[in-house]
Amino acid sequence: MNLYENNNLKYSEIFDQRGSDYHNAMSLIPSARDYEFNSLLNQVTIEDGMTIIDIPSGGNYVSRYLKNKVNVIPLETSEVFAKLGNSQMCSWSALPLENNSADIIFCCAAFHHVEEIDRRKFINEAHRILKTNGKLVIADVKVNTAAARFLNEFVNTYNSLGHIGDFMDDKFSNIYASKEMKSYASNFIYFTWVFSDDIEESIQYLKLMFGIDKADFKTILEEVKKTLNFSKRLEEEAYCIDWALNYEVFSKAE
Repeated sequence: MNLYENNNLKYSEIFDQRGSDYHNAMSLIPSARDYEFNSLLNQVTIEDGMTIIDIPSGGNYVSRYLKNKVNVIPLETSEVFAKLGNSQMCSWSALPLENNSADIIFCCAAFHHVEEIDRRKFINEAHRILKTNGKLVIADVKVNTAAARFLNEFVNTYNSLGHIGDFMDDKFSNIYASKEMKSYASNFIYFTWVFSDDIEESIQYLKLMFGIDKADFKTILEEVKKTLNFSKRLEEEAYCIDWALNYEVFSKAE
């Protein structure tokens, strides 16, 4: 049964059911999304001593890429991910931090599973906890891209929970920006996910990452070759896919 037919599941509902598989994928090839996470961090200037919020933190993945001496606070709305990443539980509408206490907030590849009412509350909470000129970075898939089609068509068909993502469009920054939270930058970035030189391991990563429990190896392989240019790249000496995210940066006004 596709549960999305009657109810578009929230982030916490999805990953309370398949967070372990997602985390197993990230553990199977920890470096697979290096380009994605480094692109996230490159949207802002990070300095020693900063307080950085990662929400939702999954298995606390962003902290692996932070080279500065910073205070990272991982937050989660999924109980399963909170346990896996040793993160603090919260809701999108109530972040457990004091006013004006954070320098940067990162939100990577999750907003498409957040309801509109919670998006608005989250933006308000981000404004509350950020310091003046603090930055909120929201990265997600963009509409009408190969990644969007793969997720909302193939994954939606072959994942027992389905997948209906409300992805970013060109109006995203205008919709959520305000006098208090100004649009600071918008960057659409292409990159690769780099797996290993083992084709079966690489497909297993994708199977776990996206919860593709209703398709066999051959079906997944044919789809990712067609949609995401899955291939072995000489420059990486590994199997890769093409991926892309939109990185929207908001700044708390003075």
